Amino acid sequence: EVVVVGYGVQRRSDLTGAVGSVKSEDIVRANPTQPAKALQGQVSGMNIAKADSRPGSEYTIDIRGLSSMNYSNEPLVVIDGVMGGKMSTLNPSDIEKIDVLKDASATAIYGSRGANGVIIITTKKGVQGKTRIDYDGYVGVKVPAHIPKMMNAQKFYQTYTDVVVQDGGKAATFTDSEKAMVDSGNSTDWIDEITDPALQTSHVVAISGGNEKTTHYFSAGYLNEKGNIIQTAFEKYNLKGSIDSKLNNVVKVGFTSYYTYSIQHLGSGEAIRGAFRARPTGTIKYNDLQQADVAKDRDWNGYAVWMGINDNQVMSPIVEADSENYQDETRVSSFLGNIYLELEPIKNLTFRSALSVSTYNSRNGYFAGPYTKTRNFKDPEASNSFSANGSYTWDNIVTYKLKTGKNDLTLTGVTSAMKDRVETSGTSVQNLPYDSEWYALGTASSITEVSSRIIERTLLSYMGRINYSFDNKYLITLTGRADGSSVLAPGHKWDFFPSAAIAWRAGEEDFIKHLDIFSDLKVRLSYGVVGNDVVPPYKTQSLMGRTVYDFNAAPAYGFASKSLGNKDLSWEKSREINFGLNMGFLRNRIILDAEFYNRKTDGLIQEVKLPTSTGYSAATANVGKLLNRGLELTLNTVNFQGKDFRWTTSINFSTNHNEIVELYGGTVTRDIDNKLFVGESLKSHYYYKFDGIWQTAEAETAKKYGQVPGSVKVVDRVNKDANSPKISSNVDEDDRTVLGNELPSWLGGMTNSLYYKDFDFSFFVYTRQGVMFRNAMLQGTMGELGSNRYNRLNLNYWTTTNPTNDYFGVAASNPYREAIQYQDASFWRISDITLGYSLPQSILSKIKFNRVRAYVQVSNPFVFTDFISMDPEYNSSAYKDDVPSVIFLFGLNISL
Repeated sequence: EVVVVGYGVQRRSDLTGAVGSVKSEDIVRANPTQPAKALQGQVSGMNIAKADSRPGSEYTIDIRGLSSMNYSNEPLVVIDGVMGGKMSTLNPSDIEKIDVLKDASATAIYGSRGANGVIIITTKKGVQGKTRIDYDGYVGVKVPAHIPKMMNAQKFYQTYTDVVVQDGGKAATFTDSEKAMVDSGNSTDWIDEITDPALQTSHVVAISGGNEKTTHYFSAGYLNEKGNIIQTAFEKYNLKGSIDSKLNNVVKVGFTSYYTYSIQHLGSGEAIRGAFRARPTGTIKYNDLQQADVAKDRDWNGYAVWMGINDNQVMSPIVEADSENYQDETRVSSFLGNIYLELEPIKNLTFRSALSVSTYNSRNGYFAGPYTKTRNFKDPEASNSFSANGSYTWDNIVTYKLKTGKNDLTLTGVTSAMKDRVETSGTSVQNLPYDSEWYALGTASSITEVSSRIIERTLLSYMGRINYSFDNKYLITLTGRADGSSVLAPGHKWDFFPSAAIAWRAGEEDFIKHLDIFSDLKVRLSYGVVGNDVVPPYKTQSLMGRTVYDFNAAPAYGFASKSLGNKDLSWEKSREINFGLNMGFLRNRIILDAEFYNRKTDGLIQEVKLPTSTGYSAATANVGKLLNRGLELTLNTVNFQGKDFRWTTSINFSTNHNEIVELYGGTVTRDIDNKLFVGESLKSHYYYKFDGIWQTAEAETAKKYGQVPGSVKVVDRVNKDANSPKISSNVDEDDRTVLGNELPSWLGGMTNSLYYKDFDFSFFVYTRQGVMFRNAMLQGTMGELGSNRYNRLNLNYWTTTNPTNDYFGVAASNPYREAIQYQDASFWRISDITLGYSLPQSILSKIKFNRVRAYVQVSNPFVFTDFISMDPEYNSSAYKDDVPSVIFLFGLNISL
C-alpha cells in the first residue's frame, strides 16, 4: 500500500512516522455530505465534531489534542498538493484516499503549516485503459428524530396552576384561547409545526481513462441537502478535471482543478429556539383565537403572530421561520488548482515545480423583516458582507533515488513560498422602506455599519529529507525545515525545525520468522520539533482604532492606540516523541497498530491580561506551556473467510491527556476568568459540585446556607463548620473545583463489514467518552420552572409531592442552579447501517457493465446518552441550529 507523506509517497511498510489512512470505499460508505464526517471514528487520534445540525455546516477537527489556548487547532489540509484548501468544498465521491500525518516526524515536512497535524487528500485520477464512466448517486429523506421532550399543553397548564403555585411560585395567567386549548385535550407541538421530513440527494458522474502517455479524469457532482426546519437548505455543485501527460522520457506535465459553487439557506436562527420556548397552549391560526384574544394578537397570512398568549417575548415560530420574514443566505465560489512540470534529466533524479492556487469567495446576505423577533414590527434591517480569500504556493522539489545492493536511499530537497490574502467588506442598514432583502441597501434611512479589511501573510521555507533503508529491515528518516513567517516579530521570523525517525522491520529477521507468531512486526521511534505561527497577522504592531473625543465642546472622531504590539513575538514550538508498533498475525488476518506519543509545547502564544493602568486589556506573548500525551490503537481483523462469506472488523481507540504546564510565564497557576489552571486540561469547567436537591427534611440545614427545599445543593469543600456553614468563592476558601472538561478522555469507532455472495452489509459504531459540557439548553429558558413565560423540558422536577434529586424545582433562593447544568456528554452512536446488492459478473458481462450495485442505508438511527440536548456531539442551545434526524437513503453505484 502506498501512502502520501508530503512531497512524495512511500510504501506503508517503509513508514517511520505515525500515519493513518482512509480509502475511497470507506469514505463513501456512509454517504457523508462532508468529507470530515467520513474521518470520524475511522482514524485514531482524531477528534471530529459537527458544529451544529444545520444543512451544510462544517466540522471541527483536532489531531492528538489541543495545542493552542486562544487560536485555531485545525490541521493543515492538502488537496492534490494545494495547501490550505477547505475540505468541505470537496465531493466525497471524488476522493481516492485521505492520509493523516500525526506525529512531529511525519508533519515536519510541512513545517509550521503542519503544527496541528496534516490531512492529505488525494482525489481520483485517470488510469490507463478503456474510457470508463462511473455514476454514484442516492436519494433519501431526513426525518426529525432524537428531539428532547417538552411539556404538552395539559402538563404545562397543570404545572403552573397547581404545582408551581403550591411550591411558592408565581401563577401563570392564561388567556381564553389557551384555556380552550387545554380543555379540548389538544396541544401545539411547535417543533413539529416548523419541521418536516426533508430531501437529501447526491449525484456524481465521472469519466476517466487514458493511454500510456496521457490519462484524464473529469467529474461533475450535485448535492442537495434540505434542512428539517422549513425553508432551509444547502446546495453544492462540483466540477473536477485532471490530466497527466508524459511528453517524453524526460518531461511530464499535468494539472488538477476543482471548482465548487454552493448556496446555503439558513433562515432565522431564532425559529428553532422559539419553537422550544413557545407555550404549547398557543394557537396556530388567527381565526381559531377566542374572541377576547383577537384584538390583542396580530394576523400574518392567517397565522396568529402572538399565538393568543398575553406575552410578546416569543413570536410564532411558523412566522419567524418563513423566508418572507427572515433570510440568511451564503453563496460560496471556490477554486483549487495545481499545475506541475516534472523533469527527469538523468535516471533516478527528478525535478518537480508545482504552482498551487486556492480561492474562496463568499457573500452573506441577511434580511430580517417586521414579523421577526429581531425587528419586532419595526421596518426591516439587512446586511451584505463579502470575503475574498486567495492564496498561492510555489513548490520546487528535487528528488534523488539510489539503490545499490541492500542500500536504498532517497534524498528530497524543497523550497516553498506561500502568500495568503483576505479582503472583507460589509454594509449593514436598518429601516428599509420595503422588503428588498439585501439588494437595495442604499434605500435605507439608517446605515448602521460600513466596514472593510485586508489581511496578508507570507511564508518562505527550505526543507531537506533523507530516507534510508538497509536490507529492507532498518529504516531511518531525517528531516530539517527552515521557516520564515511574516506574522512574527523582526528578528524572530526564522527558525529551524528538525526531526528524526527510525524503524526496525523485525518481522524480516530470521529469528522472528522462526517464532511463527508474527506475519508482520515493525518497531518505530521518532522525535521532532515543529513550530507554529498560529497568531493572526499584525499582533506584533500597535493598531489604531477610531475614538470619540471632545473638540471645543463638540463631539468629534479621532484615532487612538487600541492594542499593544509585541516586538518579541516568536514561534510556538512543540517537541514530540512517538513510539509505534505494527504487528500482524495469522498471515495478516489480524493487524494491530499501536502509537504512544508525548508532545510538549512551549512558547505558547497567549493573550495575556494587563493591568488597566497600562491603558490596554491584553497583549499577545509567548508565555505558556502545554502537554499532550496519548495512546492510539487500530485493530483490523478478518473474522471469517470462506468461499461465499467474508466478515471483517476495523476498530480504533485513542486517548489523550491534555494538561496546562505553565501559564503566563509561570506568574500564576490559575486564571479563573478564562478557565485556565496549571495541572488541568484546556476547556475545563470550574464551579461548585452538584450534590443533589435540598429536601423538605433538610430545611433547617438548607436555611443555614441561605437556601430552601427544592433548590440545588452543592458540596461544601472548605468550610465544614456546622454552626455557620457557607459556600465560598474567595481566594482562600474556594468551594469551587474543576468538574471536568470538554475534551474526550477516549474515542472509539468500529466498522463491521459482511459479504455473502453478491450481498454486502455493514454498520458503524462511534463513541466519545469523558466529555463534559455546561448544558446550553439548561442554561436557557427551557430548564427551570421559575418563570411561566416559556415552555419547559419535560424533566423530573422537584416538588413537595415529588421529592426527587434529579432536577431542582421552584425555589425562592436557588443561587447554585448552575451546578446541575454540568453534564456528562458521553455517547454511543450507531452511525449508519447499509445493505447492498451487486449484480453478478454473469449478468454484467451480458449488459456490458463493469459494476451495478444498489443499496439502502439508514444513518444515525440510535444514540445512547444521558445528556439532555438535541445531540451530545455538540452543545446546542437550540439557537441557530436544526433538529437532529435519521436519514433513509436508496443509492446506486454504476460503472461502465
